[in-house]
Amino acid sequence: MRRALLLFWLTLPAISLGNESVTGTAADPTVHRHFGFFLHMDVGVGYLGTSVSGTSATPSLSGAALPLSIIIGGAVAEDWIIAGDLWGAGGPSPSGGTWGATVLSGVGLNVTHYFMPANVFVSLSPSFTALTVDTGQGLNGQTFVERTKTGFGGKLVVGKEWWVGDHWGLGIAAEGFFAVNHDNGTGSTGTWTTFGGGFVFSATYN
Repeated sequence: MRRALLLFWLTLPAISLGNESVTGTAADPTVHRHFGFFLHMDVGVGYLGTSVSGTSATPSLSGAALPLSIIIGGAVAEDWIIAGDLWGAGGPSPSGGTWGATVLSGVGLNVTHYFMPANVFVSLSPSFTALTVDTGQGLNGQTFVERTKTGFGGKLVVGKEWWVGDHWGLGIAAEGFFAVNHDNGTGSTGTWTTFGGGFVFSATYN
């Protein structure tokens, strides 16, 4: 009996330590899955073209552009993300006119869905947009920057990411965007129509 009690007291610390080890190394059930807080950033190269109709002057501008965005939100269900999207695309000195840099910016509600386990995603952002153009029409070397009224547009992205950590993924994607905006001048009836797209590199925390 004494030997049995002695053996019990000697093995008790080892049993407790084993239980603590099992508990401490329990796997995180959200690893490589899309839950909770969502942060997505991307930047790349692309194309932007815009033209205005309804006025006597009808410039058409197009050229290389730099698309980028930052999306912050969270998962409402596994693989389904609702977030805010701040995005834009700008290009210096587009062809088709003497005007300077052209920048399209947007703020929208983003919906992203991941197709697992491939980690392929589709992202859609209906947005409020604005177009800013350096007209280059100033006097004495000055430049004028004109901004349209707030209009409507959107962005669609399709891409794939690879896990590089428990919750970090890096990827590539193709995107397209559009916007329709009215001139900001008093009594102006001009309407700017903008299209573009590109390829981006992305980084996502989820």
